[in-house]
Amino acid sequence: MAAYTARILSYYFFVYIWYLMSTAFSRRFQLVVDQLAKGNKKHFAELTGKSSSHIYKICRGMSRPSMAYLQELYAEYKVDLTWLLTGEQSEGSQVAGTPNKGDLVFAPMFDVQASAGMGSEVVAEDVEDYFAFNKSFLSRQLNVSSEQLVFVTISGDSMLPTLHDADRVLVDMSQKTVNNEGLYLLQSEDGLMAKRLSDNKGDLLVVSDNCEYENWTIAASAREANPIAGKIVWCARAT
Repeated sequence: MAAYTARILSYYFFVYIWYLMSTAFSRRFQLVVDQLAKGNKKHFAELTGKSSSHIYKICRGMSRPSMAYLQELYAEYKVDLTWLLTGEQSEGSQVAGTPNKGDLVFAPMFDVQASAGMGSEVVAEDVEDYFAFNKSFLSRQLNVSSEQLVFVTISGDSMLPTLHDADRVLVDMSQKTVNNEGLYLLQSEDGLMAKRLSDNKGDLLVVSDNCEYENWTIAASAREANPIAGKIVWCARAT
């Protein structure tokens, strides 16, 4: 088995060297981005652990992905490497590759804003769109096993430099208890807020990363009136 695997890897290595410089490879790679991320190169880069600029360069034929990266695409998304490198589809494979629906978590983007300032009243919760995440990516990269995930948009600058205005954050709605210091969505009397929270002997310490904003404490007796909506586990930022 080991010898067979070595031969297969050797084959892909030589094919990789031969075909990688062709513009045809770039076009096929773009098809992978189209299928797995609806053409959104930034989202594809985040899903696969690469920089946006690197993905843009690959799609334009200006850069080469490593063989290790291509093997990761096969392992995570079943991308047909034979097709990607040569244009010839392997028997029984899917051309651009796609995970099974059972391996995906669909996170809705809600039409609400979480203030990184003095609070933002939630006036609507219509779903704008859905974003698909591979469960193995969530588990491996974000240490998230829950499927109770939603996207909301950040408004304000009190969490700079950690969170920027207009950032979209992925929130795990199953994490409503502060076990360790982290970024959370807090529903306060002023509205929905994105803040750094930590537990201080039952009291809740509310911290703004921007030192120009004041921090405060929510007493243990008042925590029920200021529930935690969920923990922020990932951030998407427009370039």
